[in-house]
Amino acid sequence: MTTPVTDYDTIIIGAGAAGISAARALREAGQKILCLEASPHIGGRARTDRDIFGVPFDLGAHWLHSGHINKLKTIGQEMGLDIYKTPETAITIGLEDDDDLWDPVEEVFERGIEKLTSTSNANVDFALAEFFEAHGPWAQTIKMMTGLSMARDLDQISLRDLASWAEGEDWFCREGFGTIISNLARDLPIRCNVPVTEIIAHPGHVSVTTSEGPLTARKVIVTVSVGVLSADVIRFDPPLDTERRRALDHITMGDYHHTALMFAPEAIPLEADSWLTYRIDAEKNGIPQGGGFLCNAGGTGLCNLETGGSFSRDLQDAPPEEAIGFALDTLVDQFGSDLRKHFIKGYVPRWRHEPFVRGSYSGAMPGGSAYREALCQPHADHVLFAGEAMSRGQQASVNGAYMEGQRAATEALLP
Repeated sequence: MTTPVTDYDTIIIGAGAAGISAARALREAGQKILCLEASPHIGGRARTDRDIFGVPFDLGAHWLHSGHINKLKTIGQEMGLDIYKTPETAITIGLEDDDDLWDPVEEVFERGIEKLTSTSNANVDFALAEFFEAHGPWAQTIKMMTGLSMARDLDQISLRDLASWAEGEDWFCREGFGTIISNLARDLPIRCNVPVTEIIAHPGHVSVTTSEGPLTARKVIVTVSVGVLSADVIRFDPPLDTERRRALDHITMGDYHHTALMFAPEAIPLEADSWLTYRIDAEKNGIPQGGGFLCNAGGTGLCNLETGGSFSRDLQDAPPEEAIGFALDTLVDQFGSDLRKHFIKGYVPRWRHEPFVRGSYSGAMPGGSAYREALCQPHADHVLFAGEAMSRGQQASVNGAYMEGQRAATEALLP
């Protein structure tokens, strides 16, 4: 059979960490490539803004997790960026004794892992909520801390998925995490504001319908979020198979965001990058109505109220001024009313309302962890997939997306 003449060797859909990683690898291999991005911005959920506050502000991802295996940490250092380990400064306001609130959080995990390892059945899973125990007046704070990084409420967290995460020290990039990704995208053939609406697999090639017209390639790598995939923003022909559809029901987008407040740096009575927890009393249907603060990020005066799960969703659905007001009132409650006069402005990223993202990052519903493997499988031979949702061990992270882009590029180079 004669190989059809195509516009490109590979078309990459999405210019986030996975798409940029795949594009770089394929270009280095000598392929003719094109990366299409539906939004006006590159970087996906790792994007640094410098206009809102006049300092680097990560709209999405900020923490470089698991530094010992994080390729982006090493890449950032090689770029000459200021990559530094997160300080160990953790402040809890209102705690009357020397108790460490992280102890009961670790106990939740330990009870869960013990239960998980006691069964030889790899299909057995539990919701993290099953292992939470009330701890008096600090119960809501501990519950928040237990589930915050997973971007969902405890009853929607798969213990098996959580247990597969590769732990390690966290790092920050002073210039912004998104700066690493945007630097990686330099000189790549990326077209922004070009949504893809249809992908048709033919024998030996793929047709891609875009807002600017049709394109063809030998292979396509799709790096959009599972939120976009499950919403059928892109039509596939042939349709996505039943197993992948089932996977999209089990691997879903969570909600994690930060409400950012800018103050004069000297007004924050904490060292740069201090983590602040406080007593959360309010709850709604058992869900704590609060979060934790990353204070004076990078010494800039930025304070981010980090929230996850349904409370984060509620804040993103509310008018921005309401979320900013809640965050400001909460921080003033901790440091006193004098802080209010040093407040400059606030901003609320709302990733669940971004049409080309639709959430923060992926998580497995209880019983759904194994479905990440189904998301990795090619579709109709020539359509490949990459993204943090396909990663095992670095899921829900930018590094996981980057590594998955590398994996998909390797597959695209196969005959």
